[in-house]
Amino acid sequence: MTSITNSIMTKLTVGFLILVLLITGLTFLFTVGASTEKIQESTQQELLAIASITASDLNGDEIAKLRPGMEKEILYLVNVEQLATMAQADNEIVKIFTAKKTGTGMEYVIDSGYNIGERDVKIGTEIQNPSRAMVMAYDSSQVEDSFVTRPWGTVFSAYAPIKNATGEVIGIVGVDMDAAVVQDRMDFVGQTIYLVFIIGITCTAIIIAVFSRIMIRDIHILINSADRISHGDTNVVISIDRKDEIGELAVSFKRMITSLKILMHKDYQP
Repeated sequence: MTSITNSIMTKLTVGFLILVLLITGLTFLFTVGASTEKIQESTQQELLAIASITASDLNGDEIAKLRPGMEKEILYLVNVEQLATMAQADNEIVKIFTAKKTGTGMEYVIDSGYNIGERDVKIGTEIQNPSRAMVMAYDSSQVEDSFVTRPWGTVFSAYAPIKNATGEVIGIVGVDMDAAVVQDRMDFVGQTIYLVFIIGITCTAIIIAVFSRIMIRDIHILINSADRISHGDTNVVISIDRKDEIGELAVSFKRMITSLKILMHKDYQP
């Protein structure tokens, strides 16, 4: 009796599984990478759209008048309320803020969290190391290539220029989405693809195992028949009906048994 490790069924199953794992593994890596990039791109487009819409709704002339210490004045509170309403319309948005250039860098102007007790910056708070996208947003809408760190956490951001009545850019609006939200979107896609591949590999393994077992079962029938014939038993019935090579081998066995019976019959005739 052939051991399990030397069995053709084991070798076939393992061989096919290795091949399937190799193909699916490479496909998985490519698919996850491509899907993650698409999720990031769609998130960037989403943030750009929100930033552009928000910037077009803001009154640039009013925002240009804001100065440090005006956080309790109506002019500031009205604009804060407007940004807060926009931010609360999408629960994935952490913060919407406005900023402007200074002589040496950039500074915050409006913090959308002011009127709900989640103010993180006041007018004139310096922006530490403003990104290239923030600076370029004065010319056109921009989005960050990766996560950035704010006083309120790690976020994924997009910016759009704010214009006054004459069309002059007086600052930018920034829309921040929680980095965890973006990461969750990417993880969900990866986990879904991973689950699909696991199910696919499992189904493939079952199919291969069943196919191998059926094939090996018929081979075992032929082996047992050959063993019985070798001990002189010609009353062997081979009930294999296949159209492949194993079926042809079974037909040859049947012919051989018939030939042996004829020869034995002649030898024992008086």
